[in-house]
Amino acid sequence: MSFVSSASSTSASRRGRKRLAVFKDGAEVATITTGELKEHVHKLVEQIGWSPDCPDETQLHNYLAPINAEELLGDVAAFTATTGQRDYVANAANVSSIIWHAFVEAERPINWAGFYFVRPLANPKESDHDHILILGPFMGKPACSRIRFESGVCGASWRTKSVQRIADVHEFPGHIACDGASQSELVVPVFDKQGEVIALIDLDCPEKNGFSAQDERTFVEVARVMSEACDWGNVGLTYTQP
Repeated sequence: MSFVSSASSTSASRRGRKRLAVFKDGAEVATITTGELKEHVHKLVEQIGWSPDCPDETQLHNYLAPINAEELLGDVAAFTATTGQRDYVANAANVSSIIWHAFVEAERPINWAGFYFVRPLANPKESDHDHILILGPFMGKPACSRIRFESGVCGASWRTKSVQRIADVHEFPGHIACDGASQSELVVPVFDKQGEVIALIDLDCPEKNGFSAQDERTFVEVARVMSEACDWGNVGLTYTQP
């Protein structure tokens, strides 16, 4: 992903207005030419997601006790391989528990760990996307039961097919406060064989800067294991919204 900033036209140049363009795989996916910088950033986030390193990743690494990534990944892989269980709901339930206890054992603060599944909508409204995120198994307090394509950190991860590691959720445009205690968030997409997002791993922390770059890498691998270890056919069953 790359940014290009330049004058959008002669008239725009005279007014001091800049053109911001975003390119992905060599193709321009977004161009912003109007509004203030903050508006630019908010619009660009919709296209590329928001997964910045913290201001000082080394300091964050020293601040956050690392979870035992090797043990966590080993538990996830061993569980899915030895049980022969390929149902995505059953596996998501146990993996949510494995994730939660990995943070607890590392004495890392966490207040939510679980999954959302991408389901087709049986009755989309005029403004709706034709799919929606439906709550799956989790550990933590009751959560939002459904999330729309354009909404929140989970929606951003789904739209952009990218990890969202948010140091302060209150600075994220359109954040959904399912649990008011959440201060930072990590969302990792799970892909199907066609490269489409089929589920999301969602982690919330009650402190700012709650997730490191190493955490991000660990849960990308957890998502890969889940992608390969589950049969996802039933996730395509339509969901009827109230």
